[in-house]
Formats: sequence, C-alpha cells, structure tokens
Amino acid sequence: MRRRLLAAACLLALPALAEGPAPAPTPEPQAQGEEEIVVTGTRTEQRLADTPVATEVITRSEIESSGAEDLAGVLEEHPGIEISRSSFTGSNFGASIRIQGLDAQYVLVLVNGERATGRTGGAIDLTRFRAEDIEKIEIVRGSSSALYGSDALGGVVNVITRRPAKSGVAAEGHATYGTLGALNASATGGLELGAWSGQVSAGWHRADSFDLEPADVATSGSGFNELNAAGRFEYRRGPSMKVVGHLDYLYRDTVGVDATPTGGVFDRLNRTETFSVSLGPEIEIGELARLRVTGHYSLFRDQFLLDQRGSDALDQYSDTREQLAQLGAQYSRTLIDRHLLTTGVEAMFERLGSDRLETGVGLRFRGAAYVQDEWTPLREPLLAVVPGVRVDGDTQFGAHFTPKVSVRFDPVDLLALRASYGWGFRAPSFRELYLYFENPGVGYVVAGNPALRPETSRSANLGGEVRPFPGLWLSANLFRNDLDDLIQAETADPGGGGGPILFQYVNVASAHTQGVEATARLHPVRGLTLEAGYALTDAVDESRSRPLAGRALHRGSFLVHYRHEPWDLEGLARGSISGRRPFYTDDDGDGVEARVDVPSFATVDVRFAKGLSVFGIGALTVFVQGENLLDAGDALFLPIPPRSFSGGVTFKY
Repeated sequence: MRRRLLAAACLLALPALAEGPAPAPTPEPQAQGEEEIVVTGTRTEQRLADTPVATEVITRSEIESSGAEDLAGVLEEHPGIEISRSSFTGSNFGASIRIQGLDAQYVLVLVNGERATGRTGGAIDLTRFRAEDIEKIEIVRGSSSALYGSDALGGVVNVITRRPAKSGVAAEGHATYGTLGALNASATGGLELGAWSGQVSAGWHRADSFDLEPADVATSGSGFNELNAAGRFEYRRGPSMKVVGHLDYLYRDTVGVDATPTGGVFDRLNRTETFSVSLGPEIEIGELARLRVTGHYSLFRDQFLLDQRGSDALDQYSDTREQLAQLGAQYSRTLIDRHLLTTGVEAMFERLGSDRLETGVGLRFRGAAYVQDEWTPLREPLLAVVPGVRVDGDTQFGAHFTPKVSVRFDPVDLLALRASYGWGFRAPSFRELYLYFENPGVGYVVAGNPALRPETSRSANLGGEVRPFPGLWLSANLFRNDLDDLIQAETADPGGGGGPILFQYVNVASAHTQGVEATARLHPVRGLTLEAGYALTDAVDESRSRPLAGRALHRGSFLVHYRHEPWDLEGLARGSISGRRPFYTDDDGDGVEARVDVPSFATVDVRFAKGLSVFGIGALTVFVQGENLLDAGDALFLPIPPRSFSGGVTFKY
C-alpha cells in the first residue's frame, strides 16, 4: 500500500526532478488615467479606456505601495487571481498562478511580450520575477491562443519591465529584513543621454526554509539565496523609429529536506539559472502604420541534487537545460478609420536537454501566422468587434487553428459590456512526450508518449463594468471553459509479480470550469479606497465526474488602502477567505481514491509606510508589514509561509 502511495507522490514531484503583501488596490479605470497604454489584449498599443478587450493593469506605483518583493506577492489577493504554493515532496517552484479555475500550465506568462521559459511541474515560478524589475503588469482572462498560441487557454500575464529614465538621472535603493531571515536588497538606476536611454537593476534576496510539521524532519518550504540583474535600453533614431533591448539574469540556490514514509531522509538542492535577451526595432510608418520586429533568446538551467542521509543508494542528480530562440514580426495599420488590422508571423525553436528524457534531447520548431481586425462599426454608442485567428505549425503535432472574437458595447458613457469566445490549445511538453524515469527505490517507472495530442479548449466570457456615480466602480464576469484531451499519467502496468509500476502519459481527461467573478471598488473620501472581490468557481473533472482538486467553490477578498498626503503616511490591509477545497488520496493503494475536503482558511496582511524628505535631494520611505497574521497553512495542502513580520526602507533620487 505504501509503495503505491509513495509512487503516486513521487510521480507528482517528477516534473521538478526533470526540470508580501498584496498590492494596493487597483484604481478604477478613470483613476488610472485615460492615457494609460496597454498592449496585451490586442498586441497593439491602445489607451486603457479604449481597448476592446478587457485588460487589467497593475502599475508601478501600485507595485511599490504593495511592498511585494516578487510577482507572486504583487498578484496575491488580486481579485480573480489565485496564487498556489507547491504541496508535494521535491518541488522546486515557489508560487504558480491559477485563473478561472485553470492551473498554471494553461496560463501564459510573458515578459515584454515574449514567452517566459523554465516551467517546473508545468508552472512558471512567479517568485523568479522580482518587483524591482517590473514597471507594470497586464492581465487578460480567457483563451488568448488566437494571438499567442500554445499555453494561453486560461489567460495571459504580461510582465513589462522597468522603462528607461525619461530625462536626466534616476536612482533607487530598497532593503528589508524580517522573519525567517528574509533579506531583500536591491538597487536601480536610469540614465538618458541624447538618443540613448537605459534602466538597470540588481538585487540580492534570501530566506530560510520553514517547517509546518515539526513531527518529521522534512521542511514545508525551501530556503533560498538569489542574485538577479536586469537592464532595458532604448535608442531613438528620430521621432518614428526606436530600437529596444532587454536582458536579465537570475541565479538561485534552493535548499530543503525531504522524507519518505519508509524513513528515508534526503537533503535537496536546486540550482537554477535563467538568462534572456531580446532586441528589435519599432518603426512608425506614417501616421497609420507600425512595424515591430523582435529577436529573443532565453536559457533556463536547473540542477537538481537529492542526497540521502547515511546512504548513497537512492541519490539522484539531474541537469536540465531548456533553450528558446524566437523571431517575430508584427505589422499594424489603420484602414478607412474604422478598422485596425494587425498581422504577424513567428518562428520559434525549442531545445531541451535532460537525462530524464528517453532521447536525452528534445527538439521542436514552431511557425505561426495570425491576423486580427479591430472593427468599430459605431462610435456613439461605442460598438467594437474584434475577430482574430492564428495558425500554428509544430514539428511534433502538426497544424493547429485557433479563432477568437471579442465584442465591446458601451450603451452609455458609464457602462461597458464585453463578450468573447475563442479556442485555445496547449502543446504537449517534451517531458510528456519523451520522459523516461525509473525509481527503483520506490518501485515505479514513468514513460512519455510521442503520440500525445494537444490539449484543447473553448472559452466564453460575458461581463461588464459600470460606474453608477463618481467614486464607485463595479465589475462582473461570467466565464465557461471546456477542455478536452487533457494529458494525465495513467497506470499502464500495475507492477504485478514484484515488478515496478509503469505510468504513461495519455490523452484521457475532459473538464470544465465555470463561474462568476465580481469586484466592487469605492473611494468614499480622498485617499481612501475600499475593495471587495468574490469568485464562484465550479471546476469539474468530467472524465471522473468529480470536482477538480484544490479548487474552492467560493473565494472572497477585501482591501483597505488609505494615504494621507499631507503627512505622507500610508496604510494597507487586505484579507482573503477560501472555502473548502477537495483533494483525493489513495491510502490503501488499491487505485481507488478517497475524497478529502480541506477546511476553509483565511489570511490577513497589513502594511504601514511613512515618507520622509532627505535634505531636498530625495525621498525616503520607512515601512513595517505583517503577512499571514492569522497563521494559516499546513504542510500537505497549504504550504504557505507562517506568520511573519518585516521592516525596511526605500530611497529615491
């Protein structure tokens, strides 16, 4: 019985072997400024107030007010966004995202419009993206494969890095220290010299591991040491052309302790390195057209070491290197004043080298072409229709066709209604195609399947935003996502006669998620923002006729933010409550899983900050903050850091 249970647990951990506080409330759209420019929803620059595709923005000022140190902290408690922590032995990633009940493998994470590489367990670790590097974050919910291709079934999160200084010199320093030895130190600097401008940042971050189950020696959360650096540069040649470049590097050592039911104790070390660079021109052709060409390269390297205490029989080491090279061109042109036509082509080459793959190396090439028309048949009242389609060709699974249409209708100035319907897909990963891993100590083998088909989806969203009077903003969205051909590891050989259990990836599952997301935001007096969010998510595994694991039917959140400008004093409090969540366990090893309903939990975070002028040459902010004040969490189903406190300073010049 234990062998089967342990085999299932290790299977969940296998992808890893192969491979702060919440933000200040987002102001209502008009408070963000009608000149706020967004790009993610349509891949063209537009004012936030005018975009036909619903796009949420978290600005630089909101990131700073939040006190968050990374992308996970910025997005935590954002309405309709769920941040998940790993909950199985051997996992390396720290935090992943879930949108509309869809896990992280169905959410595409971009950096300046380019794919982020290095998925662990199907997820991009959001703690890799440091707050000092982020200018703003754009979020689009629902299938976006018509513009972005694979992995965008549930939505897109586009991280836009810090922009170069607009004039002169700018500098910033930041430092915090807190519970669990958490230390964060970073610095940024910007400079403009004629046609050249640039912004660079660097940081050092560390924290100790934590343990939510003192009865055993295993740690619940890993400790880490990390160095990161990034830069963004621009060269302008006249008013109609600029060349933009971006590069970043991260080095992280992650440590923890794992334990098996049979008494084995393992020291675990992950060394992760990521590097990416992009470069390309942006050209305005007259007043009606724009051309953008970008070349992008990224490298993700993960070294994993599992060292058994007192023995070397079950020691493991793997070295995984993932490379992505991409070249893309996009052309946008306004036609007869009511159509904005966007067309583009992409070519992408991927290479994965790992001793976990049966072939040792996985190679694939993808080519794609897309077209989208933003048609505005009416201006008063506003009616915008946005049809689009993309065709992807992949050397692994052939061609794939993904259309989408979005509609926006503003019957009156204070009300915007939106609807969208689109198809999406996720291509099988190299690990799902070619993995071969044997663990004789536990007694199982996992094999990939080169015959896998892409996972597909159909996604519908219907909602709107209304401002019934100044200071109050309401939004609601109904959603439905249907997924087919989901990839799961199934038992191919139960291991009778003392042989190992054989698992193989197959297309077997279908599922759907549906529900409603609602947000209310109120500014009753100057400087005070009150926000409440609610999400009802019905997520069902149709192949097994049961709820999808880990999703709460009900989830709510609130935010209270106050800034007293005369004293330069700021306070932030936020809370969330998640309903009961179902999980499934097989305690007796007979292949029949029993449902476990994990109790609801709540979290509360607070932050206080005071600004000071420093001899008229800069601004100093001193702050203290507390996270998870209710001390929620457990080692198995909610491995989040325990109650913690920290303080620090930020200086701007």
